[in-house]
Amino acid sequence: VYVLQVGRVEQPLAVPRAPWDVATVAFEISRRHRYVEELTRIPESVAVHVLPSGTSSAPTVSLSQARGRRVAERIEQAYAASTAYLAGDPVEPD
Repeated sequence: VYVLQVGRVEQPLAVPRAPWDVATVAFEISRRHRYVEELTRIPESVAVHVLPSGTSSAPTVSLSQARGRRVAERIEQAYAASTAYLAGDPVEPD
């Protein structure tokens, strides 16, 4: 099974700086917990490959608010990192 992860799993959580950031961090903790929990439920007979995103950062805005050029750059980074991973080359985030 090949997994395209599109979240912020590859980067550390940030300390909340404003009251509304607490909700964002709490949501991210919940997402990460669910992600790890689901991975642990996969039978040992199934090989899981989580494809890299190719970047060490993730946007904090939704894609509808993001600039088109930046989205295209992130797609290219993920494509290059996933291609390298599938070819067996080491992948280093930007």
